[in-house]
Amino acid sequence: MDDLTTSWYAVADQLPAGWELDGLRCASSGLDSEERSDEWIAVAIGPNGDERRFRARDPVAALRGLADSLGPTQTRPDAPSV
Repeated sequence: MDDLTTSWYAVADQLPAGWELDGLRCASSGLDSEERSDEWIAVAIGPNGDERRFRARDPVAALRGLADSLGPTQTRPDAPSV
């Protein structure tokens, strides 16, 4: 698996109980040059519909930052590391 796929599954496995990885997208808001961005946004949905986002310069960093922002995790013993 490539680094992005591995990171996605690793982060999904490491989120705290009740949280689910919901998406990863480019931070661009449109196609015009002033609306384009090289950054990425990772999104997780938690208990009661809470949403957490993390923005970073590359998709793997966004996923890792999102996991870190949610605090300590309950990693499964067989989960890949991020």
